[in-house]
Amino acid sequence: MNSNLVLFDWIVLGIYALLVIGIGFISKGQENTERDFFLGGKKMPWWSVMISIYATSLSALTFIGVPGAAFTGDFRYLQLGLGDLIGRLLIAFLFLKPYYDKNVSTVYEYLGGRFGPRSHDAGTVFFLVTRLLASGVRLAGCAIALSVVFQIPINGAICVITLVALIYTLLGGIKAVIWTDCLQFFLFISAAAIAIFTVIYALPNGWNDFISIGNAHEKFKIFHVSLDPSHSDFIINFNNPNALIAGMIFGCFSTFAALGTDQDLVQRMLTCKDVKESQRALIMTALLNFPITLIFLSVGTSLFVYYSAFPDNTVNRLLMENQADRIFPYFIKTSLNPGFRGLLIAGLLAAAMSSLDSALNALASSCYIDFIKRYSKVIPGDKKALMLTRWLVLLFAIILAGIGMKFAKTESILWLGFKIVGYTYGALLGIFLLAVLTKKRGRDSINAFAMVGSVLLVIFLTSDSVWFLTDFRNSLLSPLNVNQIAWPWAIAIGSGWTFFVCILFKKEDAKKII
Repeated sequence: MNSNLVLFDWIVLGIYALLVIGIGFISKGQENTERDFFLGGKKMPWWSVMISIYATSLSALTFIGVPGAAFTGDFRYLQLGLGDLIGRLLIAFLFLKPYYDKNVSTVYEYLGGRFGPRSHDAGTVFFLVTRLLASGVRLAGCAIALSVVFQIPINGAICVITLVALIYTLLGGIKAVIWTDCLQFFLFISAAAIAIFTVIYALPNGWNDFISIGNAHEKFKIFHVSLDPSHSDFIINFNNPNALIAGMIFGCFSTFAALGTDQDLVQRMLTCKDVKESQRALIMTALLNFPITLIFLSVGTSLFVYYSAFPDNTVNRLLMENQADRIFPYFIKTSLNPGFRGLLIAGLLAAAMSSLDSALNALASSCYIDFIKRYSKVIPGDKKALMLTRWLVLLFAIILAGIGMKFAKTESILWLGFKIVGYTYGALLGIFLLAVLTKKRGRDSINAFAMVGSVLLVIFLTSDSVWFLTDFRNSLLSPLNVNQIAWPWAIAIGSGWTFFVCILFKKEDAKKII
C-alpha cells in the first residue's frame, strides 16, 4: 500500500486544524478578565468538563504508549484502573468541596489560606516543575509518532504541534481548551476503533484470528498474581512494578495526586457552576476509564496479531531497538487507506493537543495568580492582566517545546511520563491531604521542607543509582528482601512521608485555620 499521504489525507487534516482554531476564535470574544481566561466564568456544563478531563488525562502517551505496552506485553495496564476508580472517588468527596468553598482560582491558593505563604509557594513550584516535565514527555510522545508518519525530524513535529495548540489556547483560554477537548476526545476514540476494525478486516479469519492468536500468546491477561514470596509476581513484591498491589496503589495515588492537586487537571473542575456538577463530571470520568483503556490496549493487541499474520522487518527492528511506541504510527502510515490514515493522524494530533493546551493554560494561570499577582506591588487592570496571561501562555509554549525536544529519545515514553510525576506528586498529595483532613496541624515553613524531603526520600528508595548510599539502602530494605523499591510505590511513599512529618507540627497562627 502507498505509505505517502495523499490529497484526501491532507483534506481531513486541514478540516481538523480549521475546526480547533475556529473554536478558539469563537471563544475569544467571551474573555474579558483573567478569571474568564482561566475559569471560563464558572459556567461550563458538567458533561463538557467530564470529556475535557478525560481527554487531557489520555494524551498522546495513551495513544501510542498504551498500544506499545500491549504489543510487547498484555492487558496488565488495566490493573491501574482499579486504583484509578478509588482515586477519583476520593477527590470528588475530599478535595472538591474545600476548593469551591474557598472560591480559589488555583488549588495552591487553598494551601496558602490553610497554612501560609511558604506552603503556597512550595505547592506552586512543585506543580510548575512537574507539569513542565510531564507535559514535555507527552509532547515528545506525539512528536515521535508524527515524525514516523511524516518522515520529518522530531523537533520539527514538536514545533508544529506546539504552534497549533498555542494559537487556539491564546485566543479562547480555558473555554477553547474544554470545547476543543470535546472534539478531540471523540476524534481519537474513533481513530482507535478504526485501527482495530481495520486489523480485524485484514486478517484471514477476522475476529477468530484476533482471539485465537491473542489467547495463544496470553495477550489478554490482566492479573499477574502469585502467593509465593519468591515469585516475581508475588502480590506485594516491592521490587516489581507490575505486581498487583503495586499497580493498584500506583493507579490510586497517581490519579488522586494528578486530578486532586495538579492545576492542569483540577482547573477545568473549577469551571463548573457548583461543586455538585464538578463532582458529577469527575465521577463520570471513572465510568469511562475501563472501556476506553480497554480500547487502546486492544489496539496494541490487534497490531501484535496483525504483524504475527503479516510479518514486517521494520516492526521487528523497532522491537529490537526497544521502540514499541513507534509501531502504531508505523501501522497508520503503511497499512491504512487514504482518508482513514488522515483521520488517525488527526486523532494523534488531538491526543497531543488535548493535553498540551490545558497545560499551557494551567501553567500560565498558576504563574500569574500564585506568583505575579501575589507579589506584584501594582495590580494590573483587566485588559493588561489578560494580555499578560497570554504572554505567559506563549512563554510556557516555548519552554515546553524545548523540554519535549530533550525527551524525544526514550525507550518507553509511557512509563517515563509516570516515573517523572512519581518524584513530586507524593509531596503535593501529602500536603493537600493534611490540609483537608486536619485543622490545626501543619506549620508553614516545615511543610515546604517536608515536601523537599519527600522527593529526596523517593529518589533514595526508587532510583536506579544513589551512589554512595546504595549499600545503606540495601541494608535498610533487606527485611523486605529487595534492594530497591519499584517506582509505582513512589507517590504513596512520598505522600505518606509528607503527611506524617507535617502532622507532627501544630499550626502557629490560629487565625488562619479553616
